[in-house]
Amino acid sequence: MIIFGTIAIFSYLTNPFVRFSIVKDPFTEIQLADGQFEISPQIGLLLRDGSFVRQLGFIKASWHILTGKVSGGQKAPAGTVEQIIANIHKLRFNPEEPFLISGDHFSVFYPRSLGIFYHSLMDPRIKLSEEDWKNRQLLYLKSTAYALEVFSQANRLATTVVPIGPKSVVLINVSAPPSDTLYSILYALAVMEDSSEIITRYPYGDLSLTEATNQLQTQEAAHKLVQLYHDDLLKQWQQFELEVYDPVSGLIKRNILLSGVKDMAKHQSGFYDNVIYWKTNQLAQQLGIISRDEQFLVDLKQRILTNFWYEQDGHFIEDLSEESMLNNLYSSDWIVAYQLGFLSPDNPLDRPYLVKSVQYIQRNAIDQPFGLQYHPDQRPYQLYWWVGFFAPDYGSSAIWSNLGQEYIKLLVHLYQATGDTSYLDRAEKQLEAYTFNIKRYRGYPEVYSSQGDFFRQSLYKSVRQTGWVVSFEQARAMYQWTKNNQ
Repeated sequence: MIIFGTIAIFSYLTNPFVRFSIVKDPFTEIQLADGQFEISPQIGLLLRDGSFVRQLGFIKASWHILTGKVSGGQKAPAGTVEQIIANIHKLRFNPEEPFLISGDHFSVFYPRSLGIFYHSLMDPRIKLSEEDWKNRQLLYLKSTAYALEVFSQANRLATTVVPIGPKSVVLINVSAPPSDTLYSILYALAVMEDSSEIITRYPYGDLSLTEATNQLQTQEAAHKLVQLYHDDLLKQWQQFELEVYDPVSGLIKRNILLSGVKDMAKHQSGFYDNVIYWKTNQLAQQLGIISRDEQFLVDLKQRILTNFWYEQDGHFIEDLSEESMLNNLYSSDWIVAYQLGFLSPDNPLDRPYLVKSVQYIQRNAIDQPFGLQYHPDQRPYQLYWWVGFFAPDYGSSAIWSNLGQEYIKLLVHLYQATGDTSYLDRAEKQLEAYTFNIKRYRGYPEVYSSQGDFFRQSLYKSVRQTGWVVSFEQARAMYQWTKNNQ
């Protein structure tokens, strides 16, 4: 009992999101001058390393998840859908917090949130108010600077940054080293400098690229961060390239395991990881971190399409493991290909892949009662033991809201490109289901059961009020604008 009490007290005090936390915010003095944020660290973050502190980080992160089953999942005050969304914004985008989190038991920092779960946060078209827009930009900027400062002291990338003291943090990997941490940091820097990454990816609204970019208050700070951390980013890029890229196959190595958005399952040279690698290359070149022949990206894209596309069923296989290739396994994290611009409905050469993938989803009811499940089957052999024991559906048949919103945006975008109204009708039904659930559960749950209920299983309970709701807001705005202008 003494041990559990010690863990509980330690985990509480080193949680930045509780009242009596001892964790300091390293970016407290941020000025807004001439419409631009000026950011500089006030206290130095200290990266601790070694087997003991890494184990301590694992214990702390696990403790939050286990206790979240009891104390997490608090409902927003009763109200309209818009009032519930506004409450989530107030809760999750408080600029006085040190970094972005999904919410509840996920009180440690996952850098992938910048590019995967919160990639819609910097869209100026969905601001609730000028204050909301300012707060979102400020917290996103602080989170990016936090990640840069930590990894500037590290000799490796990691999935998770865990505060363990007033200034101290430790790096841990959930399951395996990440494929998407570097991508997410580079994405954040790019999108804070220029809105093109968002506006062209999700076309809707009346803002031009210039008008949208002019609304950014993060441009100068992002540019400064790129210059300040250029050498550190190059070092991390070189290490990442060495560890994950196979120059013989021209793809991610098959003899390593990487952690991505589906970090609860094992996969070898996953489609997700290869698309992430493609985009990381593109962003690193765009930001001037590396210089590479433009043909490299063209050839890499073609290799990915050739190796992963399964024409007979019309979908991408999950990874290049023997099991996946033998059984042509599907996983909904393929949709990152749309999210990252690897495939675009506006490109006639890309469109057939997207059309057939959507047909596969609908044919197999992966978007029912709403989308998207990772896949309808369980695949227990893929799951890491702790997920298989505590929450076996979490990484298999559960419905993930972040995947669902990308699916809705893809449907709307396919309508824009083809004029086929069935896409728009499908998107409307998906949005109706998510809108109903916001009111039903007084929040925006991270994950649902395969039946469409709030996810609870063994020792895990879904985050109820996750800030991922911004992706729903973007999908809804994209649908409404498109419908009004059809």
